[in-house]
Amino acid sequence: MKAWGRLVVSASSLALGLAMSAPLRAQNSTVPPSATETDPVGLEEIVVTAEFRESKLQDTPLAISAISATQLESRSAVNVASIGSLVPNTTIAPLGAGYGSTIAAFIRGVGLGDNSLSFEPGVPIYVDDVYNGRPQGSLFDLLDLERVEVLRGPQGTLFGKNAIGGAVRLISKKPRGDGSGFLEATYGRFNRINIRGGFDLAIVPDRVMVRASISSKNADGYFRVLDYECVNGAGSLGRGTASRLNVGPIALGSAAAGSGSCTVDRLGDESVQSGRLAMRIVGSEAFEVNLIGDYTRQRQAGPADKYTIINPANGLITAWNNAIAGPLFGVPYDERFLTSSPYTNYSRFDDPITNRRVPNINNLDHYGLSGTIDADLADEVHLKSVTAWRKFKNTYGRDSDGSPLPVNATLNSARHEQFSQELQITGELIDRLTYATGFFYYHGKDSDRGFDFLFPGVVYQNDSYDRQTTKSTAGFVHGIFAVTDKLNITGGVRYTHDTKNSIIYRARFNGSLIINNASVGQTVNQWSPLAEIDYHFTPDVMAYALYSTGFRGGGFSPRPSNPTQIAPFGAEKLTNYEGGIKSELFDRRLRLNFSGFYQRYTDQQQSSNQFDSTGAVWFRVVNGGVSRIWGLEGELQARPTAALHIDGTIGYLNYRRTDPEASNLCTEFADGTPCYPIRTPKWNASAGIEYEIPAFNGTILPRLDMTYQSRTWFATFQNISPAFAAVVIPPVRPAHSQQAGYTLFNAQLAWTSDDKDWKLTAFVRNLFDKRFFYGKLSLVGALGREQGLIAPPREWGLTLRRNF
Repeated sequence: MKAWGRLVVSASSLALGLAMSAPLRAQNSTVPPSATETDPVGLEEIVVTAEFRESKLQDTPLAISAISATQLESRSAVNVASIGSLVPNTTIAPLGAGYGSTIAAFIRGVGLGDNSLSFEPGVPIYVDDVYNGRPQGSLFDLLDLERVEVLRGPQGTLFGKNAIGGAVRLISKKPRGDGSGFLEATYGRFNRINIRGGFDLAIVPDRVMVRASISSKNADGYFRVLDYECVNGAGSLGRGTASRLNVGPIALGSAAAGSGSCTVDRLGDESVQSGRLAMRIVGSEAFEVNLIGDYTRQRQAGPADKYTIINPANGLITAWNNAIAGPLFGVPYDERFLTSSPYTNYSRFDDPITNRRVPNINNLDHYGLSGTIDADLADEVHLKSVTAWRKFKNTYGRDSDGSPLPVNATLNSARHEQFSQELQITGELIDRLTYATGFFYYHGKDSDRGFDFLFPGVVYQNDSYDRQTTKSTAGFVHGIFAVTDKLNITGGVRYTHDTKNSIIYRARFNGSLIINNASVGQTVNQWSPLAEIDYHFTPDVMAYALYSTGFRGGGFSPRPSNPTQIAPFGAEKLTNYEGGIKSELFDRRLRLNFSGFYQRYTDQQQSSNQFDSTGAVWFRVVNGGVSRIWGLEGELQARPTAALHIDGTIGYLNYRRTDPEASNLCTEFADGTPCYPIRTPKWNASAGIEYEIPAFNGTILPRLDMTYQSRTWFATFQNISPAFAAVVIPPVRPAHSQQAGYTLFNAQLAWTSDDKDWKLTAFVRNLFDKRFFYGKLSLVGALGREQGLIAPPREWGLTLRRNF
């Protein structure tokens, strides 16, 4: 825990003492049963805090999706990645084996699909108002939540740096001291066994309350690693004679070891245990402290990486086959190592040349402490202080070639530690002016130690150790002026000072230095303004127009292979022009929200494949690119009767790179179609329907959900610029590095007893067993191969829950 953890504990202890001695005042005496209200027919009313003040979802002039705990449960949402398909123009998915426990979150075409510490997230995750500085370690379980808020578009004024695409906020249930609790157990396909539970009790009635929750999720891997010789016959891997490495011939042989099964390992399993303890201390109706501690432990194999392309005609593959694979192993690296099933490969997790072991693991320990103080300083002045410390370690290994041959493998151990402090003061300055102002401080320390080899004997075998320190300070002011009872004008600005310093080390396996603790730094000073106007035509219909901005911090080009490639890149910026309409009709039985936006994206951080001055391939990141993005979004909820509920969302995104600048990224393919951004489908949509049926001393609730997204690309492409020609040739549109559009269906059937004490739910995810990829790492041009993270096949399960 060190100094930061002790600071959180000390601040919490002081707050506890103040709370227990504070006098009582007659305001906001208790937390309501939840942040939602329901009536027998009308739609669920959700209260949000996206503008640092409580307001109803429909009165908040932002493109914001709020999903309550009830809605999360009914839609079988299990972790942060489940949320993306429920929100317009949003995708959230896990990354593959080479990225550890990392999510790729994109909103309106802006996000991050990497885990390198040199990058900043484009859609940060906030848990109980605590900013998580890395997308690694952010695949949170949706444990004991009150609601999720997804803010679309740049949120630079209130949420600061990196909220350039938007923000995802997870808000947990507060302790109420009412003695309630629950316990649930799930059994399902792949021997899934999930246990969840929680309880809420009062230590000192109405003064000190605690809420504890736990979760354990375990399932076998849905992806099988096969032994090549077991499948293809003894001797099929061959045996070499000699090689340039002065190593004798190696017979790779069989790894099945007479087990009777050709399956020697698995990928895509789950073994995650997590716990959360919250304490709420009410010193008075105007003073409250909330303390939270949480811990997540993950011990599982790597994600389900499927290899889809191996091209032996690639120059590097040809050179390695001729120099190493053929002479040493007697078998080349080629298409023979592609399996017919989408859920198998021939990986092997060691290097017989150097005898380095690459374990098939994706282990994570992630924990933190936070303390929040809420105090009314005066009748119209409220102070909120959020102090937090978090830490994680993620160790993960992968075989990155899908074969028994030691072509490419990595082992990494990433560490992160952060301390953050935010102060917010909100209130009413004059009769019609409400405001929010405050200060934010963040200090993060990151490191990534590991090794990797790529075509050993031809390209490299390296050890690496990168370290980084990030500090960020910011101040903001935000005001809402009620011109009339129907018309509001909002304005705000934030100033951020952000520094980042990195140290980079590379050495060959033999100990010779390549990069000896080279240093690179980056400083950003940025203003983030906001302006908005909203008008309530009726109490149930509101329109708004918004101008907002955001930026993402800079860094250095990741994975340098020599000192020449250590180069910084700066911040990128986005300006958003947006309009929307929010409405509730027919006595709150129908909710329709629409938004449209135009965004200008400048100084984009773009990967640009180059050759450095030594002639080595350089995966350089440059601030090179201007894009314009426009789109439309719609959300619908309807409750025509007390028993029937319908919901749906739709998003359309038109993203065009208008000026590639120094990146040389293409704007159009040779066939005239646009060069698409990564992980950004043009269309996404969802729909759900449920109907309550009284039966068996309770209620039966069948529900069907559909989600759709159109074609998605996972790599950017550069123009072809021959050295002998002063022309730029668009690239041919490739068949790889993409996922065709697909539609998924989930279904569940739940029975709840009349007294709400018991609930039994049968569920099926991916009802029609659709095969699709969460993402792909396409290196066909550079390395002659492509691998992808294949999503799980159909899963079914049965959950029993007891409330008390």
